[in-house]
Amino acid sequence: MDVNSNGVRESGHPVAGVGAGGAHGKAILLGEHTVVHGTPAIAFPLPTLAVRAAARVSDPGEAPTVDIGTSPEGWRFRFIAGNAPAAAQTLSGPQVAVGEALRRWGIGDETVEVTVDCAIPPARGLGSSAACAGAAVRAVADLHGRTLDAASLYELVQCGEQFAHGRASGVDASTVLANAPIWFHAGATRALEIGLDAKLVLADTGTSGATQRAVAAVRRRLDGDRLAAQRLLERAADLTWSAAADLAAGRAASLGKALREFQCILGELGVSTPEIDALVAAAHDAGSLGAKLTGGGLGGCVIALAETGDAARVSEALRRAGAVRTWLVPTRAVRP
Repeated sequence: MDVNSNGVRESGHPVAGVGAGGAHGKAILLGEHTVVHGTPAIAFPLPTLAVRAAARVSDPGEAPTVDIGTSPEGWRFRFIAGNAPAAAQTLSGPQVAVGEALRRWGIGDETVEVTVDCAIPPARGLGSSAACAGAAVRAVADLHGRTLDAASLYELVQCGEQFAHGRASGVDASTVLANAPIWFHAGATRALEIGLDAKLVLADTGTSGATQRAVAAVRRRLDGDRLAAQRLLERAADLTWSAAADLAAGRAASLGKALREFQCILGELGVSTPEIDALVAAAHDAGSLGAKLTGGGLGGCVIALAETGDAARVSEALRRAGAVRTWLVPTRAVRP
C-alpha cells in the first residue's frame, strides 16, 4: 500500500471497530528549561508509566467535553475529535494532536472518540500530556489503518504540546515515543550510549507543577541579564555534555555531581520550591550521588541518582521526607 507525503499508509476508511495505541512517561535527567534556549538535554523513557488509548468512530453530535475519572491503572479521560463542535476552552493537547492528524490525512470530516488510560500522574513533569497525545494519535492511526513514520508522529504530538504548554522544546514529544535514553538538541535526537549500571529514583512531591508559568519566569530572568544568561546557558550545556560522557563511561560519581550542579542552575532560574529542595536534601542525606528537580518545576518531581544497592534506601528516605510516591528506574534497562 502506498505511503503519502505525511508518512502514513493510504486508506480511506477505518479498518477495524477499535484502534489501539500506546506511549509512556519520561524523565529529564539534565536540560529542563535551558533546552528551550538552545542547550542539549538528556531524557529517559519511563516504560512502567504506560499510557494506552482506544479509538472508535463517533457520532458528530456527541459532546466534545473531556470526561475525567479513574481506572485501575491511574486516571482515564475521553474526548471527541474531528468533525465535532468544540469550544476552545474544552480542547486539550491530545485533542489538538488527533484533530491535526485527521486533517493531514484528508479525513477531517471524520469524528472519533478516544479513551485514554494513563498511569502517569498529571502535571508532574513526567510527560503525561505528550504521552497521552502520542497514544491517542497512534490509536486513531490504527483505527484508520495508517502507518505513521517517526517524524510524522513527533510532529503531531508537538502540535498538542505547543497547544498545552506554549513554547515546547520537543524533548517530551521525543522521549515518550522512544525506547531508550535520548540526547535531544535543537529538535534532533539520538540514542545515548549507556555504560552506567545504577538506579534513578523518581519522587513525586505531590504538588502539581506549572510548566507555562515556569517557562515564562525563566524567560524573564534570562532576558533581564543577557550576559549572565549566556554564562548560565553555557554552563548548562557543559554539564549536559559531561553527563552524556559519564553515562557512556559508567562514571556515577561524576554524573551525580553534574546533577547537583544543574539543580543549582534551576534554583537560580527560580523554578525550584521548598518541597523540591527538601526532597533533594533528603536524597543526598540518604546516600544519593546527586539529585535535582525533573521537568518544569514549581512542583512536580525530583530525580536522584543512586548506586543500585542504595536505591531502596534513597527511595524510603524520600518517602519519609514527604514524597507521595517513588519509582526506581534502572539506567541500563529502560526498554519497554
